[in-house]
Amino acid sequence: MSEAQEKTVKLLDSKLDAAVIKTVTTCAIVMIVAVLIHDGDHIRQALNWGYSIPLSLWVLNLTVYVLPVVTLFLARSGRPSATLVGAVAGVFTTASFLILHLCGSFTGNWGVWNYSYFALIKGVTYNGVFYQGVDWLSWVLLFHIPVCCLPCSWVCFRQYLKLKHDAAK
Repeated sequence: MSEAQEKTVKLLDSKLDAAVIKTVTTCAIVMIVAVLIHDGDHIRQALNWGYSIPLSLWVLNLTVYVLPVVTLFLARSGRPSATLVGAVAGVFTTASFLILHLCGSFTGNWGVWNYSYFALIKGVTYNGVFYQGVDWLSWVLLFHIPVCCLPCSWVCFRQYLKLKHDAAK
């Protein structure tokens, strides 16, 4: 086995210490709560519009929880991979939310939120019904995603680099 392979095995075979577990767990919970708050705003929007969110959209929306929940599970299991998954989770979550809400969806799977917030401000007709309105709170609860998730990514990535450095010793 090469020296690089030995270092990789050492890193993957180690367990996280209590402080790193606490840090990564906190980051995962922050990301999950940020997404929950944003989803709560969509429920508020739907109630204001009289829009019924279909079950398929609820199920599809669960995808944004996958990486933060996997991070939480790995961290609680003491797995070093939690640091890297957490780093990816915050960036992926931020990018997916901003792309969807600022550009709209090209898939057509997101119900009335297939339209960007810019289009929803002007008003859109979806399934024969006119929907209009994205208020200041919706914008705040969109941009709180990068404010919460990107620092968590950075913290997790810093933990990963520290673990990698320690494994190289």
